[in-house]
Amino acid sequence: MLSIQELRALGASLPSGAFRRQLGPFVLIQRAPGRPSSAVLEPTRVASSGDIERGMLSLLFEFEDLLITTLPPLARVEALSVGRLPDCDVFVDDPSVSKRHAELRWTESPARCTVKDQGSTNGTFLNANSLGTREATLKDGDILSFGNVQFWFLMTDTLHARLRATRR
Repeated sequence: MLSIQELRALGASLPSGAFRRQLGPFVLIQRAPGRPSSAVLEPTRVASSGDIERGMLSLLFEFEDLLITTLPPLARVEALSVGRLPDCDVFVDDPSVSKRHAELRWTESPARCTVKDQGSTNGTFLNANSLGTREATLKDGDILSFGNVQFWFLMTDTLHARLRATRR
């Protein structure tokens, strides 16, 4: 994982296209693991929409303290596993996340990412709404929750622009 502070210098020194080649087409941004927030729940309870909404707001206001989840290089069409198993493409070390929790599917043309729950115990949420068994297309700025762990989905160009706009 990379911190926002670590990426700030990279964002300032690289044009948007080069920055995107370094990080990939999109990023998943999260709080530092183990960091307390209003969205932290007991591991045995399914996340509620109210808890997720509070967590969504706190993610948006804690930008400087957030971490970028590094993703493997993506092909034109790529499926990324999300879960608690160490061999998942997006490893989430939290007891509320299932071993194989969800799948992200990237398609280069047209540029889009979808998410689908893989039968997890605590569910996958998109902007505080449960996905159930349906697949959903992500939009720039969406908040994904796998169990009790939330990620901000941003296209890399959006992150680049934000890093350059909020220079200290």
